[in-house]
Amino acid sequence: MPYRVLVVEDERPARANIVRLLASEPRFEIVGEAVNGIEALRKLDALRPDLVILDVQIPAIDGFEVLEAAGCEREFAVIFSTAHDAYALRAFDAHAVDYLLKPYDRERFRRALDKACAQLSAHPRTLTDLTDLARQVSAERTRDRIVIKTEDGWLALPFEALLRVSAAGKYVVVYTTSGQHVVRDSLAALADRVDPNRFVRVHRSDIVRVDAVARLEPAEHGDGVLVLADGTTATLSRTYRKHFLTKFRPR
Repeated sequence: MPYRVLVVEDERPARANIVRLLASEPRFEIVGEAVNGIEALRKLDALRPDLVILDVQIPAIDGFEVLEAAGCEREFAVIFSTAHDAYALRAFDAHAVDYLLKPYDRERFRRALDKACAQLSAHPRTLTDLTDLARQVSAERTRDRIVIKTEDGWLALPFEALLRVSAAGKYVVVYTTSGQHVVRDSLAALADRVDPNRFVRVHRSDIVRVDAVARLEPAEHGDGVLVLADGTTATLSRTYRKHFLTKFRPR
C-alpha cells in the first residue's frame, strides 16, 4: 500500500507543484490538501496520513502551531516545504524527514521522499521531538493565541478572548468572552501553551487571565474570591495567592 500524504500549502502554484511531483511517485498517495492550519488539523483527524508535507507560513495558525496542537501521540512523518530557512537545522535535530527550501526541483523533492520512505519503514512514527521543537519556537515568539480542540472542532482562540481555564475530571472547561468550550486535555497541558506573563494558576483546578480579574474579595482561611470581567468567580487558593499578587494590578 502506498503511504498516505497530506499536503498543507496555502499558495496554489506551490501546492499544484507538490501534487504534480507526487503524481509520478507510486510509493505515495495524496489523500488530502489543506490551505491553512485549522483545516490541516481537521484533516489530520479525519485522514490519519503517514506523511505530511507542511509549509511553515500558512494562514490561521502556522505549521509549528499545527504540530504543537496535534500533540506527541500523533504518528506521521513531516517534510517541511517553505521559503524560510530559520528553523532548518533545528528541524533536522528534531527528526523532521527533510526541510525543502522553495523553489526546489524534482530531484530534490525525490530525495526528500526517499528519506521519508526510509523513516516510515524503519520505525514507528512519533511526533515527540517535533512537538518539542514546535513548543520551543512558540515560546520564542510573542504568543497571542492558543489552539484547542472543542466539541465542535479546532479553534484558534486569541488570549484576549480567554478568561479562565478550569479542570473538570478528564476535561477542562475554557471560559471565553463569547461562551464556554469543553476540551479533552489536562489543565497542565494548556498551562504550558498560554503566556505565563498573562495567565496564572490560582487554584489547583483553575488558571485565570490576570487582566480579566475585575477585583479580589476576601474569603475564609486565607483564600480569596476573584471576580472576573464577565461576572463569574474563581477561588484564589492561599497556596497561589503570593504569586498571583505579583501579577495583579487592581483597577
